[in-house]
Amino acid sequence: MASNKKNELIVKTYEMLKTTSPSDIKIRNIASACNCTTPVIYKYFDDLDHLVRFAAVRFLENYIIDLQESANSNSSPLDMLISMWDSFAKYAFENVEIFELFFWGRYKEQLGDTIFEYYQLFPDKWKNLDGLFTSVFFNNDLKERNYLIVRRAAVTGHFSLEDARLFSDICCDLFHGLLLEYKDSYRDPAKAKEGAETYMQMLMSLISRYRIK
Repeated sequence: MASNKKNELIVKTYEMLKTTSPSDIKIRNIASACNCTTPVIYKYFDDLDHLVRFAAVRFLENYIIDLQESANSNSSPLDMLISMWDSFAKYAFENVEIFELFFWGRYKEQLGDTIFEYYQLFPDKWKNLDGLFTSVFFNNDLKERNYLIVRRAAVTGHFSLEDARLFSDICCDLFHGLLLEYKDSYRDPAKAKEGAETYMQMLMSLISRYRIK
């Protein structure tokens, strides 16, 4: 029963996040939606931010699924890099505030642990996923994860090893800068799509400048 209430609180908060900024979520509104009092919420979560963090993980589901498929594919490191960024751009520009919090903001340090704990609470949601993959992969920050793939692409001859770190960091910094430009308009599907497509055009241009094979 306790687990059911905790899951209900997460699901209700997720539904609110679809239309409400994380900074505008109120604990009393969550309590009202779940027919409980605020002390009940504090029984399961340290504070409102703790609950919002768990609920926000749901916005990462499709990205994580795509990520694992890319990691398990037999594609070249360069193709994997492009595929991973294409997926990240699609979902990040659809949920700018959530992705900003998890990959650059105050949720960054807890990303891996939060995903792993969420997976334990909702095992049926990701029954085709490898829980170990998600927890380990997301325990490195975005720049380090990207560099691992770029370095593999450099080792296979697509980029020079000397340029690998710079190229990788530019990919990440360019993405973050563009993402923030859409913070006030991303809920418009057309703008979200525009942002993702713009980044992929930038990425392909960047690749063409650094690629040696």
